[in-house]
Formats: sequence, C-alpha cells, structure tokens
Amino acid sequence: MLAQLTLHRLFEEQAARTPHAQAVTDGRQTLTYRQLDERAARLASALLRHDPAPGTRIGLYLRRGADVVAAVLAVMKAGCAYVPLDPAYPDDRVRYMARDASLDLVVTDQDAAAVLPDATVITVEDAVRSQPPLEGGRVTVTPDMPAYVIYTSGSSGDPKGVEVSHRNVTALLAACDRVFALRGDDVWTLFHSPCFDFSVWEMWGALAHGAKLVVVPAEVARSPEATLDLVVSERVTVLNQVPSVFRYLSRSAVARAEDTADRPATALRYVIFGGEPVDVDAVRAWRRLHGTRTEFFNMYGITETTVFATCRRLPESEIDPRPTTAPDAPAPTGAAADPELNIGRPLDGFEVVLLDEWGGPTPPGRTGELCLAGDQLAIGYLNRPELTDERYPLLDVAGTGEARRYYRSGDLAVARPDGSWEYAGRADDQVKINGYRIETGEIEAALRTTDGVQDLVVLPVTSRIGERMLAACYTPGPGVDQEELGARLAARAAAALPGYMVPRRFVPVPELPLSPSGKTDKRALAAHVS
Repeated sequence: MLAQLTLHRLFEEQAARTPHAQAVTDGRQTLTYRQLDERAARLASALLRHDPAPGTRIGLYLRRGADVVAAVLAVMKAGCAYVPLDPAYPDDRVRYMARDASLDLVVTDQDAAAVLPDATVITVEDAVRSQPPLEGGRVTVTPDMPAYVIYTSGSSGDPKGVEVSHRNVTALLAACDRVFALRGDDVWTLFHSPCFDFSVWEMWGALAHGAKLVVVPAEVARSPEATLDLVVSERVTVLNQVPSVFRYLSRSAVARAEDTADRPATALRYVIFGGEPVDVDAVRAWRRLHGTRTEFFNMYGITETTVFATCRRLPESEIDPRPTTAPDAPAPTGAAADPELNIGRPLDGFEVVLLDEWGGPTPPGRTGELCLAGDQLAIGYLNRPELTDERYPLLDVAGTGEARRYYRSGDLAVARPDGSWEYAGRADDQVKINGYRIETGEIEAALRTTDGVQDLVVLPVTSRIGERMLAACYTPGPGVDQEELGARLAARAAAALPGYMVPRRFVPVPELPLSPSGKTDKRALAAHVS
C-alpha cells in the first residue's frame, strides 16, 4: 500500500521490477532504473559520510539534468529532506533560502563557493566516482518524515519554506491513480524547475509507474518551438503545463502548420494543466491540428496541499461545442458558468469546504474561501509555527465536536450545482502568474527601498494580446527623473528576485489613486496600465 512506503522505497521496488527500463534522460545521459538507483545510492553514501541527523535538510544547487533526479533520491535514501536551490535565482535569494533552511550540506554540479560559502559542498561526479553504493536498510526512514522543502513567495517580503512529507506525496500518487491510467510505457517530461512543486508530480508520477522521464533543458523550456520538437521526437505521452505556456506551444504548432504544412504526429495521451485558468481556445487549436486522441485535465492545487487538490477532465462538449439552432438556449443543468474557471471536484482523500469570513459554511451559490483537509496537507511552514497554526487550523466544520486539520487556501470559489467548484479569485493580494503563486508584497518590499521611490505598488495586468503579467506602478520623489528611476527599479528587480517575480512593466504615475476607503485603487491602476 502506497501510504506505508517512503518515496525512495517506492522507486527501489520499481527498479527491482524493471531494472533495464529507461528511467531518465536529459540529452546528455540516459539512465536505466538500475543505473539511476546505483548512482543515487553512491551519492547517498557520500552524504552519510558527513553524518547528517535524520530529517536534516540538504540543498540541491544543480542545473537541470538527470542528476537532479539522482540527487533527490540520494537525499531521501540518506534519511534527509531536499531543498531545491535554482542556480538561475539571484545569489542573495539562494543565500537567504540556505540560511532559513539551515543548510550545512549542498549537492552541486558547479562551483558554489561564492554563493554558498558556509556550506559543505558535495559534487555529484566526485561522489559517484569515489563512493560505494549505500547498503539497503542502513537508514531508517518513515513515511511521515519530511521529503522536501519548497520555498514560495511570502507576503512579509521573504520567501517561506513549505515542508512536505513522504506520505503527503504518496497520497497524491494514490489519488491520481484513480484519475489517470498511467503506464510503464509512458514518457513524461520534467519541464519545471525543482523549485516549482509541479516538478514533484512530474518526477514521481513517472518513476512510481516505471515510465521514462525526459528532463527538459532550461533553454528548451523557454522556446515553444524547441519544446514542440522535443514532445514529438521523444514521443511524450504525459505533458504537464501551465495554461499560459501551453498557449504558446499551441500557437507555435499552428504557425508551423501554416508556414510549412508540417503537422507532426504526437503521442500525447494526457495534457495536465495547473496553476492558472485553462485557455480553451489553445486546446481547440491543438486538437484541430493533432486530433482528438489527447485528453485534457485541469488540476487545482497548492504547494501547501502537495501539488493537486481537485481535478476536472475537459469534456468534448466544451472543447468542440456543436453548433445549435438556438444560440440563446440555456446551458444544460449543472454546467459551469465559466468552463475555464471550473476546477472540478476534490481528489479522493480530500474534503473541500467553503467558509465565509466568519468561519462558517458558505451557502450554495455564494463565494467562500476554499479550505481543504486530507492526507496531502503538508507538514507546515518551516520555522514559522505561528503561520502554520494560522493557515492550518483545527476546525469543527460539521459542528460534531470533532475538529479536523484544514488548510485555509486564501482562494475563493463557488460551489456549482453539479458538485464541482468554480475559482473566484483571491481573498488577499496573492496573484498567479505562469502558475507561480506570488505575494506582490514581497516584490514591493524589495523595490520600495530603491533610492528615489516615493511610493510603489505591484499588480497583475493583462496585455493587449491577453497575456497576464506583473506591472510595478511607482511615484518618483521630488526632482527624481522618472525614466532613470524606472531603469534602477528594473535593475534592482532583476538582481533581487527570481525571473518569474520580476515585473514586465515599470510605469510611472503622478500619484497612486485611492479608493473611497483610503486604500490604493488597484483596479484603476490596472486600467491605466493595460
């Protein structure tokens, strides 16, 4: 039973069943399940030479490649939890995460002394060449021990770490097995950075089923054309995408077909969306080119609830609506008001409730805050017990006298008559851009200290071509050149923030408009910027 296994033990059992099957490839090396297991076991031996205590957090400062997967497995085999540190992040952010997670050991494939001067660094190749494989059973790991810590944007101005257990991930896998018919001959992509929780599903969805995992290089992931080539050449069958990224992939496929009449066949069985509302037009365009073999799913989830919490298969009636003789006819009973915002129903094992601002159940048809309970709820926020207690309260929703642990998501939703949920925005200033949940307060805190800034607000806006992006609206101080200040703000953002949090536009305004309540009127600002 999955709930009784740790993640690395789940992998080891799969490696014993299919030792010669391809496990992971990155364009430079391809490893079978046995080779990947041995590589991870040698790296685990190197980690244990430093005698880390059970549950110790170990940093992964690695370029995208097969060694990311080997290092994840090695850390778990050593009884520890991995903390991904993206080399593409600004150095100051990496150092903050390393300090906050108390990282004394870091696995890397490059010189990290300048970025992580206080950590003991283990190089993958050196460890694999010099160490024997770790003997099975040497380290005791239980399913409730931490498996990883992923950092998310924080409203206080600093990122916060979310600690997730092995059991949380195996509960995700068990729930998704009831939705998807996953097979050993599938080919998955590891498209996302290990700092993004989508990567957890990509990695373990493949390895838990004996499938092949194709690590997508960063330069390929940035190019829709190159991604399309990879999907075709590798015969990818399971593709996980943020809708806005898939939109560009679909457009690239259409443009190629129009320019060259090239319609390469794809092997895709599933496209699994997460992080944003679905772009149905992009799905339709893809299907017109590639046929109806592929199934499309919309998943809603949060790092704090282990990747996915709800699921919805996009029905053909929405993707390819049939023309009717009565265009004004009412929608079928139970149909979602907006299919792009319908996040479906809870995965097995989840209880989802909507609560009002006073903590009581929300009546059907009314907007409330999504609160979730189940085995996928993460351990909590690293080193932040007060925040953990606030966001993971014990609630007696049914009034039975028995409280249960919930996660207060901050996401708003409406219950539909068919039992599904429709996403209705946020109850705070958190936004989603390209699938990343971003606290605009963290960006504002980083930029407001720039010399010459009198006031500044960051908000999401929609471009003329329908792209969601961040804009920073600022008021210069007296005598400050607004264009020069805009350039300084852009430079500071690039130096202090990861790429997905850097505003695309910096817009000077004489003053920030206020609402009748005295707060910044972000709606008026967004209208000004768009």
